Amino acid sequence: MSRGRQGKQRMHGNPARQLLPPATANSAQLSREAKHEGARDPKRATQSPVVSLDPLAPIIVRSGRPMNSHANADPRRFPPPSTVAGCLRTARARSTARPFGPELLQISVAGPLLLTRTDQVLVPKPIDALYFGHGESARCVRASPRPFKQDCGTDLPEGLLPVQLTEEVESKPSVGPSWWLWDDFLEFRRENPVAYDQIRKNGWSMPLGDLRTHITIDSSTFAAAEGKLFQTEGLDLSASPAHNGVEAGGLRLLARCGEALGEALVHLGGKRRLAILRPETEAIWPQPPEGWFDTIGRAGGLCLTLLTSAVFTSGYRPGWLDRDLTGSLPIEPTLQVRLRAAAVDRWEPHSGWDLAKQRPRASRKLVGSGATYWFQFLGDADSEALSALWLASVSDLEQDRRDGFGLALPSPWTPPD
Repeated sequence: MSRGRQGKQRMHGNPARQLLPPATANSAQLSREAKHEGARDPKRATQSPVVSLDPLAPIIVRSGRPMNSHANADPRRFPPPSTVAGCLRTARARSTARPFGPELLQISVAGPLLLTRTDQVLVPKPIDALYFGHGESARCVRASPRPFKQDCGTDLPEGLLPVQLTEEVESKPSVGPSWWLWDDFLEFRRENPVAYDQIRKNGWSMPLGDLRTHITIDSSTFAAAEGKLFQTEGLDLSASPAHNGVEAGGLRLLARCGEALGEALVHLGGKRRLAILRPETEAIWPQPPEGWFDTIGRAGGLCLTLLTSAVFTSGYRPGWLDRDLTGSLPIEPTLQVRLRAAAVDRWEPHSGWDLAKQRPRASRKLVGSGATYWFQFLGDADSEALSALWLASVSDLEQDRRDGFGLALPSPWTPPD
């Protein structure tokens, strides 16, 4: 038993589902969702590199900090790329009877993003979009790199422009959806105005965590061991987010795998929580608008927005940039760029458990999703080279890129004179 935030008693998972074998539990869930979603396409591919993960219980993801009697439970977290990568690689190994070994790490995974029940994609809010005001006066204001006015200075590294609001704001900062509909995100990156009401209607924010208290069972008495309590807080994607504009029935995770996967029941995150893995049509994965890369090339600059957390060896600064902030992107070395500005939030802690070495992984600091970088081209940038950047990982290390850290969206940006 556990007690949630709302004071409700909850079993760990669905008791009825726990009594079913995996295949039956899968069928029961599919039947339930069929009533909610209506008839799905019977010709849907049996295997696909694009997949969705539908959690059957709140997702447990820990930061790696010690858990003891003096520490509270980790707050609910959105699954990092490595959690989804491990899930999909394990599913691939089991479906092909492949042994678990280092070769599985060669399978590239991109994601996770979010997918609604109507197959609409959601992505993290860009950091250069800020909310101000409340009620009818609420609005979303853009921030953009531009130099300060005369007689103003900054302690930024030499060559970096400050990121400033593009209009004067007199109201106080407010809150809004932390995930945006894909179409709204693209409109913002086209530098078109996006209304706050539209963002709120189409967007989503994480609900309160699902807090559960656990006990240790004494194997000799089969009773609770005295004083041995701990808590976990999970992210419940099935909670109705109607107040955020997303339809009731919950959300799914969306990812792309280097190898095609079929439908399966998988473990996702900690505490062996179950999820349904389903192949999806490749058209669901976000595609570049027509003429997108030609527009970037003509703009003379590039804006990269992180859709998943990234790992850089130099903190906020990508390791593929020199100290003078110039370099070439790891996925397309022909593109020479100079960093002109960056908007990043506080770093995120990340760790985990190394199954091969049976010990905790070293903690790392991640640049959170939504962080935005502006680059100026140092030479020609043809559309073919730019197309390689579409939803590609820009993390420093190749293995981090395979794990899906640093998935980025390229968009046009014109550097100021």
